[in-house]
Amino acid sequence: MAYRMIEEIHETLEVIERLISNESKKIEKIANVFKNLSPSVMIAAGRGTSDNACIYGQYLFESEIGIPVALALGSLYTHYKMPPNLKNGVVMGISQSGETEDVCEILRQSANQGVFTFGITNNPESTMTKILGNNAIFMNAGVEKSVAATKTFTASMAGVLLLAYAVKGKKFEVEDLKVMYEKIFNREEEIRDLSQRYSFARDLVIIGTGFNYPVALESALKLKETCYISAQGLSSVDLVHGPLAMLDPDIPVLIFAPNDSTIELSAKVVEKIKETGSHTLIISDNDELLKKGDLSFKILPSKKELYPFENALFIQLFAFNLSISKGLNPDVPRFLHKVSKI
Repeated sequence: MAYRMIEEIHETLEVIERLISNESKKIEKIANVFKNLSPSVMIAAGRGTSDNACIYGQYLFESEIGIPVALALGSLYTHYKMPPNLKNGVVMGISQSGETEDVCEILRQSANQGVFTFGITNNPESTMTKILGNNAIFMNAGVEKSVAATKTFTASMAGVLLLAYAVKGKKFEVEDLKVMYEKIFNREEEIRDLSQRYSFARDLVIIGTGFNYPVALESALKLKETCYISAQGLSSVDLVHGPLAMLDPDIPVLIFAPNDSTIELSAKVVEKIKETGSHTLIISDNDELLKKGDLSFKILPSKKELYPFENALFIQLFAFNLSISKGLNPDVPRFLHKVSKI
């Protein structure tokens, strides 16, 4: 049986290349307006996978541009009718479908306030596109038929990265991603075998620090959607502030631990996890830390902002293969639909 999810995962690099080719001029124009405004704050709005891409944007814009980024509180716009005053701010929305109701309402009200409002979507005919006009950046992902977002999550992160780089005046080299993607795709069989070790897991904790925290959240979402596992995505620091108490030998922990500025923290947290008796799967490019995992997967060294692309690809392949090993259909998770109107 041919599954759309795996086909769409394999389309990801082509999607990013189309995004760069078709949207770079528009991104440059948006970046120029952004720089001229010199905003003091940015609000980011998204739901589900798009929310996780927004959190990636938080780390990226705060580190590269140096302005605080807050996640929008949708109910203040849609139910309480008490949106914040966004003077001296800008607003970014992300929605694959461009139809997520509260995201569209946030963008609509922000634009009505005269706030510079832009966003990333995959649908040129969407409500979101109508609101944003020329400030809509398109993912260029084509139709994503699998309910679980894969190529559009990565395209969302790529759009945010290209925009932040444009504001900063940095150039993005797609070759950096090509090397990482080729390496991981060449190891799909290894990832399949690794995922099958977790076929009977009912609970799973995924942790990541810094730029990989949103990937931990996205990983948990993918495992919930496609494998019906009670998965929790946490930051490494949050884990030791309470949730550590729930761990036991029946709850595996998947750890994203790239060899960046967070590696010492990751090593300390791994030691604490091992004290609980929990099984650990470590994804890292640090050889010493990899040795501490019950199982491990070695990734390539990268820049701090590019590790999430590598780790996202790993977890998408992991979730797909785990779903298949459990006898499920990852393309059509129960109770879910591609576009949520709530």
